[in-house]
Amino acid sequence: MKKIGLICAMDKELELFAAAAADFSKKSGKTHTFYHGLMENCELFAVVSGIGKVNAALCTADLIETCAPDYILNLGISGGLTPDVTIGEYIIGRDIVYHDVWCGEPNAYGQIQEFPAVYHSSASLINKFSEYKQGLICCGDKFITDSGELQKITVHFPTALAVDMESAAIAQTCHIYDIPLLCLRQISDIPGHPFSKQQYDTFWQNAAQNSFNIIRDILKIL
Repeated sequence: MKKIGLICAMDKELELFAAAAADFSKKSGKTHTFYHGLMENCELFAVVSGIGKVNAALCTADLIETCAPDYILNLGISGGLTPDVTIGEYIIGRDIVYHDVWCGEPNAYGQIQEFPAVYHSSASLINKFSEYKQGLICCGDKFITDSGELQKITVHFPTALAVDMESAAIAQTCHIYDIPLLCLRQISDIPGHPFSKQQYDTFWQNAAQNSFNIIRDILKIL
């Protein structure tokens, strides 16, 4: 039976998981509490990371050291950076970068010195989910609402599909521990759009249930 570590964006997702999982229990780590149960022939350890890169990195390390998963699945939300994505759409972070890191030359923009400039979801996992759009996700410690700030990101990363606050920290931690990652993000809004706040508020009405349904579908494939 595969052991899957699931890093969620919302407490509501974990509530739905707890209600549906067989043999549900809680497991305490160093910094987080993990929701453990059986679902779709997988042993699942689910946790909410908290917002931002430090929370995400701590959570991922604790998940790996406490639960020893075979894979990590990061399911969360992102703001869209291009008209090519639509609200509610799920995209795979085939490539994942920091948009708020600069360590000076000869490092690439976004690269932490002595680490890769770009992180990746596992190719073997991506190949199981060809129905999802794949591309570059940017990550930084700022909730972005200003279109000018978005333009600054796309100057450095013109092919980026979305922006969030946790994915690169999760990816870097998985890289350090050599754990395969699948980063799946749902577009919640288009930052800088005249109605982005309304988009974001409307999105959350059904987000938890939609995410839970996606988790079940993914576990069937894994």
